[in-house]
Amino acid sequence: MTDNRTKGLFGEQAAADLLVSKGYRIVKRNYYTRGGEIDIIAENGKVIVFCEVKARRNDESSLQYGRPASAVGKRKQESVAEAAQTYLCEHPSELLPRIDVIEIYFSTFTDIEGGIWYAVDKTEHFENAFFASSRSRFGQRDRRLL
Repeated sequence: MTDNRTKGLFGEQAAADLLVSKGYRIVKRNYYTRGGEIDIIAENGKVIVFCEVKARRNDESSLQYGRPASAVGKRKQESVAEAAQTYLCEHPSELLPRIDVIEIYFSTFTDIEGGIWYAVDKTEHFENAFFASSRSRFGQRDRRLL
C-alpha cells in the first residue's frame, strides 16, 4: 500500500472516530461511483451527511500548501455532489442531505524497528462546507470552501 493511501486511510479512520464520538452513525465508507467517491456517509438525527476527508501532516513542509480543506476545489465539490446524488438515487431517504469536510492534522513517528506510526494532532469538522451545484438534486449553487 502506498504511503499516501496509508495516510488517507488513517485520516478517514480518524474522521470516522470523530463522527462516532459526536453521535453520528457511520452508514458507508469509501462509496465509489462513476462520477466520484465519498469518504464517509453518516447519519445524525434527520440528516444524512456526505463527508470529504482531507488529512495533512502537521508540519511546516505540508502546511505551506494551506489548510487540508483548501484542497477541496470546485472539481472535487462537483464530484462529491454527484456521488451523493447517485447514492440518494440508489438509497432513497427522507433525511436531509448535507456535505461536510473534515480536516485531520497528524504527526508521524518512527519506532526503533523502522515502523511508522501516526497520531492525530487536531481535527476540524466543517458542516455544510459546500452546496451541490444547481444541476444536482440539492438545488443550490456551489460556493468555494474557505
